[in-house]
Amino acid sequence: MGAPPPPPPAAKPAACADGGGTISDAASAPFFPRTTGGFCLDPNGAAKTFGESAPLPLDSICDMFDGECEIYKGFGVRRVVEARYVSGAGGSATVDVHLSKFGSTEGAYGMFTKRTVGDGDPADEATPRQIDGGGAAAMGVGNAYLWRGQYLAEITYNDEALAEAALKSSSEKVLPGLVKEMGSKLPGEPSLPPAAAALPKDNMIPLGVRYETKDVLGVDGAGPGAFGYYKEVDKRYRVAAIVRADVDQAKDVLSTLAKLPGAVREKGIGDGSVRLMHKEGESPATEWIFARADKTVYGVGDEARVLRSGMTADEHAKLTLTKEEKSARLKKIVTAPAR
Repeated sequence: MGAPPPPPPAAKPAACADGGGTISDAASAPFFPRTTGGFCLDPNGAAKTFGESAPLPLDSICDMFDGECEIYKGFGVRRVVEARYVSGAGGSATVDVHLSKFGSTEGAYGMFTKRTVGDGDPADEATPRQIDGGGAAAMGVGNAYLWRGQYLAEITYNDEALAEAALKSSSEKVLPGLVKEMGSKLPGEPSLPPAAAALPKDNMIPLGVRYETKDVLGVDGAGPGAFGYYKEVDKRYRVAAIVRADVDQAKDVLSTLAKLPGAVREKGIGDGSVRLMHKEGESPATEWIFARADKTVYGVGDEARVLRSGMTADEHAKLTLTKEEKSARLKKIVTAPAR
């Protein structure tokens, strides 16, 4: 008789059989659930930590963020944790999480709006859609973004074996739950920075906010503020909100705007108002009217994303508010109860 057949190979234990891995970084470990939606922290892959009180230098995030480290630094990033989740069922699917801590709530929220809106149009179908979680959260195709307080989490579902439609479907079964759970664990208030909170909600496009941590409209001395993106039937417009510490600082902002070339003082809106034309690069000029209400300066202006060079007056009029319509909306904003 021949030798007996070899015993069958021992079954390979599932990656999540023991509950998954752990985050060794004590400062961020409480924010990462060990398991989520059939995935667990990779037991074979240690998380990496960069920046303040971390073993790796902050400059190393340049490789991780495809050379965009200067953008993160511009928003005041202080610390980044990189972690990975793997599927408990095996296979090639993974979920990568980059959790960034910024020096301020405004910096973290500004980077969130950079990722969700950026230089694009939130009305575009390709823009991530709003989901529940933290202070604000969004879901794209195979990725998600979460903001709360000083933190921004960027979460990506990876599976090279799947086509885009299948990847989208699979990621939507996993990422929203992870976003919601991390959003409940992250510290800090979920309330928006004051300028973003001051924007009116009527007619605002979902996720239609862009927060600027430097000078609004690129005007030296204007300071940080928020833009809201709006749609009313076929017409598009933006609202700006610039909140200062006191009335005198808000007056200074309006004075700065009034000194721009071509700017003119208007009457009958709030505590003083200014009309101006703004132009960036090759884009058509946009009309803005700004007014002060106590320590906040508001503005209503054209939506640059729907304008193009060579438009006829009729084409322009179909997509933008008239000066009178801007003034009417601005009057309504500055006389509304404080938000």
